Amino acid sequence: MTLGLALVLSSCGDGKGSGNGSGAGGAKSEVIALAADPLDFINPLNENSSPGIQVAQAMFAPLVATDPNTGKVVNVMGDSVTPDKTSQTWTIKLKAGNSFQNGQPLTAKDYVDSWNLTAEGANAWDNNGFFAKVEGYDALNPPTPEGATPKPTSVKALSGLKQVDDLTFTVKLKVPFSQFGLTLQYLGLAPLPEEVRKDPDAYKRKPIGNGAYKLDGDWSAGGDIKLAKWDGYKGPNAPEADAITFRFIPNGDTAYNEFLAGTVDFVDVPATKMKTFKTDAPDGWVTGESSGANYLVMPAWDQRYKNPKLRHAFSLAIDRKALAGLVGLATPSNGLISPDIDGYRADACKYCGFDVTQAKALLAEAGGFPGAVNINYNTTSATGQLYAEAIGNMIRQNLGLEVKYTGKTGSELTELAQQRKLDGLRLGGWGHDYPSIEDYLTPMFKTTGDANFAHYSNPKLDDLLAQGDAQSNPEAAIKLYQQAEDIALEDMPLLPLYAKQNAYLHSAKIQPRVSKYTGVQALYATFK
Repeated sequence: MTLGLALVLSSCGDGKGSGNGSGAGGAKSEVIALAADPLDFINPLNENSSPGIQVAQAMFAPLVATDPNTGKVVNVMGDSVTPDKTSQTWTIKLKAGNSFQNGQPLTAKDYVDSWNLTAEGANAWDNNGFFAKVEGYDALNPPTPEGATPKPTSVKALSGLKQVDDLTFTVKLKVPFSQFGLTLQYLGLAPLPEEVRKDPDAYKRKPIGNGAYKLDGDWSAGGDIKLAKWDGYKGPNAPEADAITFRFIPNGDTAYNEFLAGTVDFVDVPATKMKTFKTDAPDGWVTGESSGANYLVMPAWDQRYKNPKLRHAFSLAIDRKALAGLVGLATPSNGLISPDIDGYRADACKYCGFDVTQAKALLAEAGGFPGAVNINYNTTSATGQLYAEAIGNMIRQNLGLEVKYTGKTGSELTELAQQRKLDGLRLGGWGHDYPSIEDYLTPMFKTTGDANFAHYSNPKLDDLLAQGDAQSNPEAAIKLYQQAEDIALEDMPLLPLYAKQNAYLHSAKIQPRVSKYTGVQALYATFK
């Protein structure tokens, strides 16, 4: 998912913060501020941003999840997930007695039909690429010109998905994938009930989930999302809150100030407040190491940036230690994988040091750069322009290039990039959907990856990922994935920048759940 959740507790205040958010009814209610553009719709199958996934966590329940206490995968809606001897065909059995919030029983057909909808390229849903590993995907996603949406096909179903009975279905993959069971905790695989599947657009603002919370009243795009606990939820680990409001406040500083004013109960600390949050809310803060990483994204579709030596030059011209100091609670990145993931190597990146002499030499070997380097930044981020200008100044001073800046909203930047129309560079981030080195590589670097921000493609990397996926021995798989990481670091469609601790403020009435495995989560807060 795009970067959002923190993953390891570092320290915290004693929980006597002054915030006392209101806006959701019930004896145990909380208001969670999301420093992001408001959602336009709620459909986890067509959403992979951090804010959308946080809302989906409340409204939809996955097949499996990571236990916050042990880190092991446990069943939620699933009763069992069983691979065959080759890990190519998987049998998924559901627990009996679960339903959607409209009363419809939850069956295997709901998963099969929902996944087929997502896999159909003509629907252009964000999580389409997840199903690229399933047999029959290519028939639903014919070759299409770069940047275009596939045309509708006569085939409407993945041949690798088969319903066995009301509670059982099988998934046949194109090749063995030993980590497929881990991926089933991703909320982008949540089921939709039949009435929603018949007309998804009609329900994009009145979703029907299978999770612990349902919409409380009508919701209009751009407004707060108010949720009430759903009594019909029979899954494990139901959150304690009776009511939750997700409040979208695009500017992080504004969201932070709303917390200090007592109108919200939980907020991310923006980068601008990293040096003051402990004194601003001395008794209501918590920090955690992030599983994510932050990058400078190169547009692979732009011929001006095609030469890897140019990208290496840009990377070596960036003083990551200085940038991390500006960000606060951050450390320079030297690879693509989070340090807490098996397969991480501290010295993976050859071009992540700071070497102006080598950077200038590589720029000369690449033939220089024509015109000005444009760096795009998110105008809804309090620090977007600050970080863009910091990086731009390094490129200008250390490489002698002209640099300019363009500010747009996050949604505008994403849309332009998806259409291959974004001029220049932009900042991006990533946090894993499941704890595997593979999930740091496939989404962002595989040709069909859902989060392939640069629209990068290298058949050799794709092949190594496929070999790793097919390897049943975990250690052997990691070595293959590391070779894929080496190619990505050599091609450098993304320049690793920094990893950071995340900090949060919480009101006196709640204590967020903190786990080294599942992060810092207000959704699962306990009430005092």
